[in-house]
Amino acid sequence: MLKPIRLLAFAFAGADLLFEIDREGTILFATGATSGFSSSSNLAGQPAANLFLLSERSRFTIIARGLSPGERAGPLPMILASGEKAMLSMCYLPPNDHISCTLVKPGNRGSLAVGGTDTETGLADRKTFLSVAEQSAGGKGVISLVNVPNLSDVYSKLSQEDAANLMASIGTNMKAMDVIMAGRLSTTAFGVITEDDPHAAKNLAARIRDPVRERGLEALQTEEVLLALKGHNLSHEQNILALRYVIGHFAEDKLKSEPGADLAQIFEQMMNETIARAQVFCVTVADGAFDIAFEPIVELKTGVTAHYEALTRFQPSQSPAETIRFAEDLGLADSFDLALVAKVFHLLEADPLIVASVAINVSGRSIANPASFAMLEGLLRRQRVFAERVLIEVTETVELPDLAEADKAIQSLRKMGYRVGIDDFGSGAATLQYLRGLTVDFVKVDGSLIQRLGTCQHEDALLRGVLANCAERHIETIAEWIDSTDKLKRCIEMNFQLGQGRHFGAALDNLPRVFRHNVPQARRAAVQ
Repeated sequence: MLKPIRLLAFAFAGADLLFEIDREGTILFATGATSGFSSSSNLAGQPAANLFLLSERSRFTIIARGLSPGERAGPLPMILASGEKAMLSMCYLPPNDHISCTLVKPGNRGSLAVGGTDTETGLADRKTFLSVAEQSAGGKGVISLVNVPNLSDVYSKLSQEDAANLMASIGTNMKAMDVIMAGRLSTTAFGVITEDDPHAAKNLAARIRDPVRERGLEALQTEEVLLALKGHNLSHEQNILALRYVIGHFAEDKLKSEPGADLAQIFEQMMNETIARAQVFCVTVADGAFDIAFEPIVELKTGVTAHYEALTRFQPSQSPAETIRFAEDLGLADSFDLALVAKVFHLLEADPLIVASVAINVSGRSIANPASFAMLEGLLRRQRVFAERVLIEVTETVELPDLAEADKAIQSLRKMGYRVGIDDFGSGAATLQYLRGLTVDFVKVDGSLIQRLGTCQHEDALLRGVLANCAERHIETIAEWIDSTDKLKRCIEMNFQLGQGRHFGAALDNLPRVFRHNVPQARRAAVQ
């Protein structure tokens, strides 16, 4: 028989905080690193939802109340009240009428790395670097970022073997530094994070230049930013936001801060920019002051248009994708989703001669957030007369934290007659776990994968496996970014059914109209 102390040891091997709640969500028992999750040393009697950020509390309560005896949930990504990330697991084990929960903070199990690796240098990739930076925010260390504008020029003048050796040497040099993380943030941007010694990060530029100098190559130009991880008078969450801003903008060569600026100054700058932009965005959405273009999606073997995707167009200088990411980051995506859906339905209602089917993009956040989804579902239910002509593409820019709950939402739309699919599959959040956890009508494969068709046998084989899995489940497949006859041929050979891209012509300003006596039967663009 296992002793209680041994069971507790097993639990602590996989978690930082253990707690038990009743069906109402009140904490009955808690042990572990309570100080890392709450200012109170005694959590018993407190609502467990208070451990989490305000926007996460309803999700925690819904999950807890939805558990049935014998069920488990998680690991689920959650944001704590402090702004830190954590993984939540829950178990409702009868005959006990209580729910056992564990919380784990990333990085507390040894290695801080939680993402991938840059293949050329062996350094942490941008996602991993950002994750570790967030975990270190507010600490005593510093972050050093170096951009090398002419690295690509130097790289392009070398043979494939010499170029590979150069990048590997840069990676080796950086990994030899006395830092907790060394990463590659973009083609030309690099960074390191120290724990408590600022001097350890100061020679990053030299570590990158040395392998080039040793080979007698053209000297590298470097631009460097050195920042303390602790922003004075900033909360932990504000520190994280400022670091995201710094790393993201630096990697994309958009950081315009004054030399020597600290995180507090950068946060103030970021807030000023964000508030101004958010105000403009909200006015744009409220007024419906955005345009829609319609890109044809065609049957690859026949060339017949199956339906059109509604593409948002903001100001000429704004990238639609970047604007949508901005809206999602600020929690404005649900408002925009409603505005876009309403605008498309208005077009269909206003002109009965339009009989084409239309695909509308909906943010993953609108699907994952119960309040946002309730509004979206209500609008779609009111307009279900158009359900057979409207497809919903769930975008990948925001990861769906709970696939089971997301699938329930998706099935409620499908029961109304809407066809629902995964957009940008294979990029960002949309991965194989989406295929396993969601029942959908179609999958749209990200254009970057289509562009690489035929260049990597291993990647092609993986994609064929995905398409075969979709075929078995009667899920229709769409290829993005088809821009040539060669790409079209490769997509047909891979057994894609539908495709879109410049090869089929430019997006239309208006949906095509037909004369009433020639109205064709509306096509169904996904297998039911």
